[in-house]
Amino acid sequence: MLTISVKSNLDAIMRDFERKYVKQIPFAMAKALTDTARDVQQEVTRQLPEIFDRPTPFTMRAIGFSRATKQSLTSTVFVKDIQAAYLKLEVLGGTRTPAKRALVLPTDLPTNQYGNIPRGQIKRLLARRDVFSGKVRGIAGIWQRTAARGLILLVAYEPKATYPKRFPFYDIGKRVVMQRIEPNFRAAWAYAVATAR
Repeated sequence: MLTISVKSNLDAIMRDFERKYVKQIPFAMAKALTDTARDVQQEVTRQLPEIFDRPTPFTMRAIGFSRATKQSLTSTVFVKDIQAAYLKLEVLGGTRTPAKRALVLPTDLPTNQYGNIPRGQIKRLLARRDVFSGKVRGIAGIWQRTAARGLILLVAYEPKATYPKRFPFYDIGKRVVMQRIEPNFRAAWAYAVATAR
């Protein structure tokens, strides 16, 4: 799981407030941390279409956050486990190896609206008489025989794929925390004082 933990030393801010409201401080801190984590989650999600070409709705739901409590005073922003399986390489960089024999990358094959091979498309292709899986001139993949163009490589088989770092998950999180923690605490404190019993 990829995570950003939101913690802050708010001692300097808290010294400004009256002692009679001291019992409201943990509530205000927990609310401020939760609100800040929500701000991070929303900003990371907002930036996903700027970072990735046509992210799927599933990818757009990748970022979650946990609420702080008065006991823990920690709120966490994270990439959900299933999405983290493929987004981790976009955050950290590295090499992806196939779960089976090879990675399947489209070349001259129409993709769906998100740039991916539609589910079941490989199976449908290989069921056609003019399509075969194999190696031609040293290039492994799924090929189509055509009268006009000869052999066309529809899908390439690759033994691995290398990813540069391009998803600044932690940088976005840190920037939003720096911008939002203090105003969120002040707003949470005002709410805590207004609703104090």
